[in-house]
Amino acid sequence: MNITGLFLSYLLLFLMFLIAIVLPRFKIKDNITRKIVHIGISNWWIIAMIFFDDYSIALIPPVSFLILNYLSYRFNIVKSIERNDKKELGTIYYPLTLIILVLFTFGYLKKPYIGAIGVLIMGYGDGGATIFGQIFGKTKIYKKKTYIGSLAMFIISSITIFILLSIYNPSHILLFSYTIALVATILELFSYKGIDNLTVPLFSSFLYYILQLII
Repeated sequence: MNITGLFLSYLLLFLMFLIAIVLPRFKIKDNITRKIVHIGISNWWIIAMIFFDDYSIALIPPVSFLILNYLSYRFNIVKSIERNDKKELGTIYYPLTLIILVLFTFGYLKKPYIGAIGVLIMGYGDGGATIFGQIFGKTKIYKKKTYIGSLAMFIISSITIFILLSIYNPSHILLFSYTIALVATILELFSYKGIDNLTVPLFSSFLYYILQLII
């Protein structure tokens, strides 16, 4: 199962690499391409939950992602996923977050679904916020962030959490879904230079962990 997990992990990475190269040729904007890849990579956590039973093996793909993303950031290898501002470190923070959450939820807690809350919010919620904001958002709420983008972030994050908790731990499901989604939306709204790839997933997973202990 672990070998299958590794194979599927690198297959996913290869497919996202192809998407990052192909989409710009169809005149898809780089920021939309970046978020499609962003969403796609978040599905790695689902692969990890299904196939990895050893957290040390589960660490191999995100460590590889971190190395590859750093090389792309440093040498601008995949231009469509890199920003012009070199102070934007979102592509570095993303796999770093995966590593932290693998250690915490696979290794320490033995409850990888808690990590899935943060990772899939980062993927689908944050990714959806940018896509809906770019396409439909007109009115800004804060800097470049739009009301439509933030609303999409909240709705998609709420649905994501609800689905995960309905499978793994449905206790207080609505309270947890709306509370964590609201916090994640606020963090995404006021983030800058890609730091939301750390703050949104880490705070979301840690918040759920704390809430389910005290409620």
